[in-house]
Amino acid sequence: MDTMSGRERELPLVRTESRQDYQVMIDYIKDQIGEGREYMNDLVRVVLSDRGCYYEFRDMPEEFSGAVGSGFRYEFIGTQTSKKLLESIHDLVLAPESLDTREISLMMIYGWDGLFRREDMFIYHWSRDGGEEEGPVMLGAYRPGVMPLFFKLKVESRLAEPLLGSNKGVLFFVANLSDQHLLVRIPHQGPGVTDLNETQGPRVVH
Repeated sequence: MDTMSGRERELPLVRTESRQDYQVMIDYIKDQIGEGREYMNDLVRVVLSDRGCYYEFRDMPEEFSGAVGSGFRYEFIGTQTSKKLLESIHDLVLAPESLDTREISLMMIYGWDGLFRREDMFIYHWSRDGGEEEGPVMLGAYRPGVMPLFFKLKVESRLAEPLLGSNKGVLFFVANLSDQHLLVRIPHQGPGVTDLNETQGPRVVH
């Protein structure tokens, strides 16, 4: 008979509780934001309202990021501007980390047919907590000059200030069939922003 230690028995419960807590936060953000303007492509759905914003993957709603409050900004940018932005983000991700850099996480999805394929994505993650570093971890490959269906950058570094207007936050992009693509910036510091780490209740989920 296979045996399982007490720690091993606890792990599925911990994962279940973590998923439940995460879903509670997602439901809270959606409820606070309410109905708004929707933007979609084959991969992702975005909702923007006067009370906040969020995105979720249409076939995988647990891939979610959102914020309640007026501190986010959005705009529509053309294809050439988008490609220049992608180059800047790629340079930021692969640049030497500054001493104050605590996290750089980037996810780019180039293609989607219901499955995530390594050849259709580029994922990078690096973080520092105190003296402990995690990563860098890289999956897939960056495609210079190729427009992704979607990308998300989560960063905490002064190097991000030109992109975010803050050294900490999330930036995500949704490609459109036209020449106008949605770009959303969610800084986690400044007026109109409530950071999850500084509150008793959930306000920001990434």
